[in-house]
Amino acid sequence: MKMKSRKSAFTLIELIAVLVIMAIIALIVTPLVMNIIRKARVSADKRSIDAYGRSIELAIAGYLLDTGKFPTDVSELTIEYSGNEVVCSTTQLNSDSSVYLTGCTVAGRTVDYAYGSDKTPPAPTYTAYTVGNQVTYNNVNYYVIENSDTTQATVKLLKAEPLSAQEISDYKPSDAKTYSSNGYTGMQYHSSSNSYEGSYIKTAVDAWKAAKAPAATEVRLITIDELRNGLGYQVQQECTESCYQVGLKTDDTPSWVYNSNYWYWTSSPYSDSSSYVWDVVGSVGLVGISVSSNRGAVRPVIVLSKSEL
Repeated sequence: MKMKSRKSAFTLIELIAVLVIMAIIALIVTPLVMNIIRKARVSADKRSIDAYGRSIELAIAGYLLDTGKFPTDVSELTIEYSGNEVVCSTTQLNSDSSVYLTGCTVAGRTVDYAYGSDKTPPAPTYTAYTVGNQVTYNNVNYYVIENSDTTQATVKLLKAEPLSAQEISDYKPSDAKTYSSNGYTGMQYHSSSNSYEGSYIKTAVDAWKAAKAPAATEVRLITIDELRNGLGYQVQQECTESCYQVGLKTDDTPSWVYNSNYWYWTSSPYSDSSSYVWDVVGSVGLVGISVSSNRGAVRPVIVLSKSEL
């Protein structure tokens, strides 16, 4: 007679023990798996930022080829990039055509990562200019009147020719008088207070800036100090009030500064007459003849960002 075998089964205690062990394993493994997933996502987000940065650098190269100048802002670039949306709070375009990105999000996720050299943007460098360099901005020719090195972002320029007859007509106040001599059109000074601030000349210069030099941070007349500091004029008599002569051209005065065909307006830096308007007299090369002449042509000085040139 055969005996019937009994099938063994897990007891309740054994089942509970298995569940406890599985729960412990899950508690240990889940953070590890989630951390792996998180690291993979962060790594993918960093690659997205890298790809976006390289796309900007390619766009810079294309912009340089098309325009011959360096872009001043990322908004000027056409960036060809496909992938998760990358938005960065800081996007610095460097003079070596590289880019520095920081404060970025990828598809809305904040990423603690910076794209660029050692996560530090290099100091920008600019073109160096020396006195006498001729440059063109907005189809107008200028001469550099002050040396600048590669750390300076702006350059100081003197308009090559006085305002043209058409510009005088366009920009002068309706009641201002003008003259024409030797092919150049000049402009009456006129100010009830004898100051440049209230003169017809300043009104015309301000209007000319808005039309022809809108990006300039400064526009005005050249000063006597600028004429004598490296531009060839020599002071003959220091003035504290109005005087006959405060400067005289020398053999070193460049032809683009002194032109015997026309007079042009300048301003005095001397105490009581700091706001006066004076003449650079073409016939003899003197500076500071009078403030009442209506024969002076207008040659504005502008301060311009080098990125505009």
